[in-house]
Amino acid sequence: MKTGPVALLALAALLSIALLLSACRPRLSSVDQGIREQVLHAGNGVEPSTLDPQRNSGAPEAFIINELFDALVVADPDNINEVLPKGAESWDISADGLQYTFHLRQDGRWSNGDPVTAEDYRAAFVRIVEPALGGTLANLAYPIAGAEDYHRGVSRDPATVGVSTDGPWIFRIRLRAPLPQLLNYLETYPFVAVHRPSIEAHGGWTNPASPWTRPGTLVSNGPYRLKTWTPNRPLVLERNPYFRDAARTALREIHFHPIDSIETEDRAYRTGQLHYTSTVPTTKLSVYRRESPDQLHIAPRLGLHYLNVNTEHPVLRDPRVRRALAYAIDRRQLADRVLGRGELPALSLGQPGMGGYQPVHQITAGADEARRLLADAGFPGGAGFPRVTYLYNTSERNREVAEALQQIWRRELGIDVELRNEEWKVFLDSRRTGRYELARAGWNPFTPECAELFLLCHSTSEFNDSRWRNPVYDRTYDRAAAEMDRTARHALYQELDRMILDDMPVIPLAYNTVVRLVHPSVQGWRDNLRDSRRLARLSLAAPGQAP
Repeated sequence: MKTGPVALLALAALLSIALLLSACRPRLSSVDQGIREQVLHAGNGVEPSTLDPQRNSGAPEAFIINELFDALVVADPDNINEVLPKGAESWDISADGLQYTFHLRQDGRWSNGDPVTAEDYRAAFVRIVEPALGGTLANLAYPIAGAEDYHRGVSRDPATVGVSTDGPWIFRIRLRAPLPQLLNYLETYPFVAVHRPSIEAHGGWTNPASPWTRPGTLVSNGPYRLKTWTPNRPLVLERNPYFRDAARTALREIHFHPIDSIETEDRAYRTGQLHYTSTVPTTKLSVYRRESPDQLHIAPRLGLHYLNVNTEHPVLRDPRVRRALAYAIDRRQLADRVLGRGELPALSLGQPGMGGYQPVHQITAGADEARRLLADAGFPGGAGFPRVTYLYNTSERNREVAEALQQIWRRELGIDVELRNEEWKVFLDSRRTGRYELARAGWNPFTPECAELFLLCHSTSEFNDSRWRNPVYDRTYDRAAAEMDRTARHALYQELDRMILDDMPVIPLAYNTVVRLVHPSVQGWRDNLRDSRRLARLSLAAPGQAP
């Protein structure tokens, strides 16, 4: 059929109108597009350094690894003190608490279709302590019989590590001593299974520089698999079609955005690029509290801000001085006015609610008692007190806390504390080797058991930067760490808390919180003390609409 000039003009006019209307149509934001397509856009803080579970030690990476890999167990979303089956469908614990037998699910599959077997877990648990791999959290596996000796080179035979299999579906762990929180540890990323054939095919089983975690080579067994990973671009996960619950996994993709600037991430959220953020600028909290309280999530998190006191220092070795420094601090004001992110004042080393523990012994004395103790120690009104230094790692927030403490001790005790900041690696080395008097510190536990916090003061612990030594404390801790009965264990924790507050080798300041923005379209979000997100449980729906 021939087309005349008039018809062609008419067609051109119609196309022009269509293009104009298309151009005028508002472009959907990432959030709105994500709702339509079940694609979640997550603020993840920084560019991931690794996706190797046995080499990682960072939280931003852990959030991704948790979606890629299946652990034996998972925390109950309604009660993080309890664990539920995941890669294992059940387990048995021997009467002496030294052997755990896991019965694996038989429908577990790797993202290439291979079955997940007990050998995958056995090999991964040995890989944690492979000396050549250089895993920074290998010490978490030390409670396993033979693991520490193998990691330190005392034994060179991997068969001496206390993990074994009995056929394809039974995996056993043998401990060197009972460990009540073992199941909680097994939920964390170092203890997931990894796919040995693909690792060996792409660089080697113990090669720390192996490229096996790149797109196209990473084989995983969790609800998602790696789709794309380009530096400084969103890392993309897609549904793993071989995962046992793939049909019930609502989110089709997850895009982890590496935005290390808090302000930039905040703008990305406000312009519809993110469904949730990794944090919130402190300066914006009051605005969000007033204008978007339903999107602002401030929730307690397991973890502690505290101060290390070098107990080998000539003046600071006196517990009266250490208690004076601790009692002078108004923790409520410090949390509200300086930390400013909803932190709760820490009045004991053991965190309330952690593993069900509720501390009885807490800091109740104030500045008057602090001044009395300092006078008792020979420094009335601060007279004659030598200049000591407070060490912190470089950051604006740490500087603000340091200056606030400096002012408090000058005002309440009449003493001058010099401030010194160092870059992160130098700071860690200074604190570890005792080149400080007072130093900032923090700890985010891997498990919901207080044993991790009390370990900070054990004389043999690599985390005991206060250099405090108390044989009674050590013996009490050792009994608590091996006590399987929760009531009896908590009674021992009370004794540990009492000894810490009597001697004050560390000074508790505040318990952690998590602060972030979550878009109303995110369905199934649950704040919890572990900040365990488990994104495969989520779905997206327009606000007010059923998912």
